[in-house]
Amino acid sequence: MAVLIKKIVKDIKEELLADKSIISLTLVGSFSNPHKSLEKFNDLDLVIICNKLNKSLFDSLKQLINLLKNKYSSGKLGITSSSRIGPIKIKSAKEKTTMIHFLIYTLKGYKKYESTLTRFSFQHYKPLIGIPLLQISKVSSVSPMDLFNKIDGIPAMKHWIEKKEIFYLEPTSKGVKIIKGKLNKVLYLEVLFYSVLRLSSNMLRTKNIYAETDLAMCKQFEKEFLIELNRLPYEIYNLKTQLRKGRIFEKNEIESVKKKSLEFIRECEDILKK
Repeated sequence: MAVLIKKIVKDIKEELLADKSIISLTLVGSFSNPHKSLEKFNDLDLVIICNKLNKSLFDSLKQLINLLKNKYSSGKLGITSSSRIGPIKIKSAKEKTTMIHFLIYTLKGYKKYESTLTRFSFQHYKPLIGIPLLQISKVSSVSPMDLFNKIDGIPAMKHWIEKKEIFYLEPTSKGVKIIKGKLNKVLYLEVLFYSVLRLSSNMLRTKNIYAETDLAMCKQFEKEFLIELNRLPYEIYNLKTQLRKGRIFEKNEIESVKKKSLEFIRECEDILKK
């Protein structure tokens, strides 16, 4: 793990260790891999399971973010945060940015608002604090029907792509708000890329195949699924890398990616329905 991220995670754990309202705190996603390197934008995903959503918890998280900003921010590095839950990353004008992304749930809310697919993925990570997510919600396997859920499955992906909007959750001290958000050009590309890569990964999980990196997953998908667009995940992976490096995409390029993404989803649907 990059030295900076390792230090930030250590500080988060130490600051939240004494908070009795937190049942579980787990680092999920790419930075659970100790060999993950820093990029221009770094999304540090932390799943928090709490007894209840209250002002005290949100105040603690706000103080924590202020501490991290004061300690690590510089002219070249930005520290930002979000508690919105959805397939969107928040950008910054800083040369490099680390976003502390709090995914906050109550015990009941975790099962209500997160799909089987996501809970299956999260349960494989070890907690920083408290009990493992595996004990909170155990998912034995992923079935083809799980990929048709309306939270982050194929119906949701089609909506994101065709309507250019998403719905995300925003936990607050007064409860959970569901908010609709329109997608600008860059965020729309992010959602296109996310949809193809996430669906590819979930398709492999129906065969009990799990890859540690997106690149390994793309190569594995190409071997396992003999569909016309089975190389699209690899192409999308490369385009995503270019976007993160600052490449500007023209309107016709975005339309081409949109068309291919929808065709790819339909091909995957056909396989799953069989």
